[in-house]
Amino acid sequence: MSDAIRIVRIFSAIAVIAGIGACIAGTLTGDTVPVVLGVTAAAAGVILAVFASLAHRKTRA
Repeated sequence: MSDAIRIVRIFSAIAVIAGIGACIAGTLTGDTVPVVLGVTAAAAGVILAVFASLAHRKTRA
């Protein structure tokens, strides 16, 4: 179970980094679609990180 939680944490970190990168790229090019997709990816990554954190707490208790 702990391996699955670790993998979700890694995936959420990648999603957040990719989302921030997409936001920066969209801002530099002046396109709104990459910005919107980047914000969505970053928000999904944060939500996954919260769920992984809660799951880690649940498995420790």
